[in-house]
Amino acid sequence: MSILTRQKARSSKYQAASKGSDYFALTREIVHVYRQLVLSGVVRFPVGMLRSIVRDSGLDPIWSEKHLFDLVGDIVLSCMDQLGPVYGKIGQVALSRIGDHEQEWVQKLRLDRLYGSWPALPFREIEAVLDVEIPDWHQEFVIEPHPLGVASMAQVHAAVDESGREWVIKVIKPESKRRLEETLRALERIIVILKPMKLTLIGARTIRELEELIRALRREVHLDLEKKNLEKMRSRFDLKKLQVLRLPQTNDAFCTVNVLVIERFRGTPLVDVVEGRVELKPEQRKKLARKILQELLVQVFELGLFHGDPHAGNLMLLEDGSVGIFDWGLTGELRDGDRRHISGILKALLLADMQRLIDVLVAIAAEHQVSIKRQDVESEIRRVAQILQNHKQAGTQASLEELLEAALKSSEQLGIPVPDGLLMMAKSLLTIEGLARGIDPEVSFARVAGPVLLKAARPSLGDVITMGRRLPGLMRKIFASPGD
Repeated sequence: MSILTRQKARSSKYQAASKGSDYFALTREIVHVYRQLVLSGVVRFPVGMLRSIVRDSGLDPIWSEKHLFDLVGDIVLSCMDQLGPVYGKIGQVALSRIGDHEQEWVQKLRLDRLYGSWPALPFREIEAVLDVEIPDWHQEFVIEPHPLGVASMAQVHAAVDESGREWVIKVIKPESKRRLEETLRALERIIVILKPMKLTLIGARTIRELEELIRALRREVHLDLEKKNLEKMRSRFDLKKLQVLRLPQTNDAFCTVNVLVIERFRGTPLVDVVEGRVELKPEQRKKLARKILQELLVQVFELGLFHGDPHAGNLMLLEDGSVGIFDWGLTGELRDGDRRHISGILKALLLADMQRLIDVLVAIAAEHQVSIKRQDVESEIRRVAQILQNHKQAGTQASLEELLEAALKSSEQLGIPVPDGLLMMAKSLLTIEGLARGIDPEVSFARVAGPVLLKAARPSLGDVITMGRRLPGLMRKIFASPGD
């Protein structure tokens, strides 16, 4: 029996079992997680130490700090690989948001490998997938057996076609796809359990976020959707003529649901810049951080279609100074109506104008035929004003994410529908800011974001005059983070 046949048999067996036993999906997932954690602590660590003793006997001290950190880092990565893609995504998000103190531990454990250095599938298994997906690949490509990178759900290999053009072939890992579906079924079971809580604010929000996560992850594993995202994004990039960010071309004749063939970028992974493995001149870092931050914000607030996971592992500094951005499986899109409402919310926050914020929320409610009194909105929206007041008294600064979060809670409490895509947008903003600060810790989010947000909010002439007087202080109070 071939490798791929065995993989299909396991997948079919799992799907047949899961269709009739979704009730136990959460139980199976808990058992799987528990088993992997126990194996990591009780089996993999002692075995790893024993191998280290045998292999390194007579060399460096066995219990040296480097040996210990290397071993623990390897075990963590192996455990995450066994747990599956959802846990890998959680790990990546956590890495993108940790502070400077924790970064030291990340570097010692080499946990940045979560961005693209997962355990690789043997090349024969990749060939088995290609034989089924694109049978003529032998006639078109010469593929490098050693992978360029391995992520939680996919593996990429360098390839050269008959004309000498360089490509990257991305292949979904069958076992990772299976584990993804197992975890998503468990999350769906959690939603069923939480449904009685849907009447509460926290319960309704938790369910909505879980449903959005499940939809996004199921889309991400379909590479034909990633190709469509790239095509759509390229058309919008062309309209804006962005100077720094670049998108790869696709080889459409060889793209399928499980295989994506894209242009190869030559350069330095941005994660190496963030982690300090590649040195850049201070001025180059400042300019790079500023331009990346600006153009990623343009994606969100002007193009309306944006990368849902813009961490350093998905960007590459190219030889000509531009930055290639790839892995477009997870994207967010804001409809025109939602963009108008979100722009209105941002406009009100920029001006610290609570009456304008009330106007926007009342307009959203009316559009969705939600009956609500203005005084109720005014009473609820005080939480936003209170945040500003609390920060002022404490001598600290409110972030954009904090204010948006408060506005979201207020609208939910009032039963006003939140514009689609706003939750992913808020999460993407956090990652974008973390990325820019990783390149240049002194980059001013306020200074870069201000013009982009003002343009998206489409201020009136009166607003511009008002902002001209108040902008410097407002930007420091509202959007600057500590360290600006």
